[in-house]
Amino acid sequence: ASKPRDNGRHSIAYAPAEITSPRGSCEPASAKGPLDASLGNATRHGVSPGPSGSSYAKINQDRGVAYWPFNSSHNEALFCVFDGHGCNGEKVSEFCMKAIPAALQEHGDELRSHPEEVLTKAVCSVDKAVLKKNGGQFARSCGTTSTIVYINGSTLWAACSGDSRAVLGSSKGGKIRARDLTNDHKPDGEGELERILNAGGEVSRGEYGRPARVWAAGKIGLAMSRSVGDGECKKYGVIPNPEVQRFELAAASDAKPEGDGDRFVIVASDGVWEFIESQEACEIVASEPGSMSRGCAKLVQEAALRWKREEGNYRDDITA
Repeated sequence: ASKPRDNGRHSIAYAPAEITSPRGSCEPASAKGPLDASLGNATRHGVSPGPSGSSYAKINQDRGVAYWPFNSSHNEALFCVFDGHGCNGEKVSEFCMKAIPAALQEHGDELRSHPEEVLTKAVCSVDKAVLKKNGGQFARSCGTTSTIVYINGSTLWAACSGDSRAVLGSSKGGKIRARDLTNDHKPDGEGELERILNAGGEVSRGEYGRPARVWAAGKIGLAMSRSVGDGECKKYGVIPNPEVQRFELAAASDAKPEGDGDRFVIVASDGVWEFIESQEACEIVASEPGSMSRGCAKLVQEAALRWKREEGNYRDDITA
């Protein structure tokens, strides 16, 4: 959608485009757009087991959006991924996809001067709005992750609540290197476990391929320690507050674009990260240097193939 700004510029908001199932003889589908070379956006819905070994499509609860220009500036950009969970979790991620960017732009000047404070305030205020919606029933037992990457010039701020990860891909000595910009918030993580236990929550340890979960009154098992929504779990130490980190970017020079320097950022739901490590994800994206759109689609397609190989007729939603 092209949205006019007061200064006459146009900010383009990109939502991930659903791509089709890959076939052995076909090139990966790419998410088309006017910034094909520098912006990729793709998603695939999950599947659940059906009768006789079949599978059926799930509602895609992932949401993602990219804004550039952002905050009335060509020097700023915003990238967000929200991975909904629980019955009606897609409604919570949809709400956040619209409300959080709007909240950040509403306080645009403060965002530039105090980004950590404004990013935290925006996520927490949207969490309060979600929990109050429909008399508290809207997100009582469902919610979403929230991962936000805000770039202003050469400074990047990553604000993460949950396990949707952001990764920086850089080139050094002719090789691609990955650097995590966020930490996955798991219930048994350092600092997270103590907070949950102190609030009276219970945590089942991750084992035998199953994730650790925080339990609300023994009924709701949430596989993350921070989220937006999840009203019942908020009583037991789950918080919306994002972990905010700052990074300075150093891109390769215009004279030698393939030289050493930061190349790209990936923001993706855990459907990507379940079977693909950050380093491999960066190598997949970097294998399509002429088009971030193709690189993004290739990453999502590869993640889908890993789910097929490892889990058969079950697949989580995948968005990057």
